[in-house]
Amino acid sequence: MIGLDMLEEVEVFKDLNDKQLSAVKPCCEKVAFQRGEKIFGAGEDPNALWAVSEGQVDLRPETTEKTNAGDFGSTEVSENMVFGWSSFVSPHKYMLSAYCASRHCELIKSDKACLSALFENDPEIGYKVMLKLLWVIGRRFHQFQETLIQRRGQEIMNRW
Repeated sequence: MIGLDMLEEVEVFKDLNDKQLSAVKPCCEKVAFQRGEKIFGAGEDPNALWAVSEGQVDLRPETTEKTNAGDFGSTEVSENMVFGWSSFVSPHKYMLSAYCASRHCELIKSDKACLSALFENDPEIGYKVMLKLLWVIGRRFHQFQETLIQRRGQEIMNRW
């Protein structure tokens, strides 16, 4: 059972009051995975926004061709962090695959259709959640940029 205390810890729901969290709650369900289990795959149509309640999730590219994408390895998502935001962001396809990286993962799966309807009926909730989601995306993009810069710098130094 998902309680309001659990929901208010999720990074995109932090600014919601108890009434708003109660409105979000029916859109959410708790699901569990074991180490190595696939949560979703790259290229799939997103049907949920996910949050880690317990454990860790790896997000990683899955390509059949040899590219530098694999050089960046995976991104680890831990407690209270969200992933799978492609359900609300174009092109509306999961760009990475998600796997349970710890012995056990408990996740909050927030149904895309339910949340979308809620956001239309209560634009204040939608605004608050989407504002936080943009913050999360921006923060992760900056982390990716830093990793890219570090790797490129190492490559330049190694060529000397």
